[in-house]
Amino acid sequence: MDNDVQAIVKFNQGIAFVLKKPIEFTYYREGNLIIGLDSTCTFVHCYYYDNPSPGFYAFGGRKFDIQLDNGDVINCYGQWWAGGYQQAAKLLGEELVPVTYKDVESLKDCYVFYGAYAIKSRVAETENNYEGVIYGYWDYEALINGWEKPRR
Repeated sequence: MDNDVQAIVKFNQGIAFVLKKPIEFTYYREGNLIIGLDSTCTFVHCYYYDNPSPGFYAFGGRKFDIQLDNGDVINCYGQWWAGGYQQAAKLLGEELVPVTYKDVESLKDCYVFYGAYAIKSRVAETENNYEGVIYGYWDYEALINGWEKPRR
């Protein structure tokens, strides 16, 4: 992930990674679990299967498709829920940790970061190898928008 980090921003009690480009996940299915990995095998995005109950559907019943690495398409309509990270960690043989991130161009449009999970060793490696400035939250917003001073 090192080469994809443009900046690190102080975020609440931790940090957020500002990436040079958006993350694209490649999804793999293992039984009732779909695991998405980015191209650097750092970020992890998961769905798990569970039957919806009347009036209670995953993602409010929103319909969407997940393209798998083998070309199959999973049609989601309330039965695939966000989660399954403990099972994914076991399958991957890695410890997963929560992270905050977003790509710089998207931050220019809407200065709100995403929360996700990532492989702990890859996150630690990225933090250790980062040699740039660690920006204040509002300072970085001003920087990417060309403002003289932060809004707050």
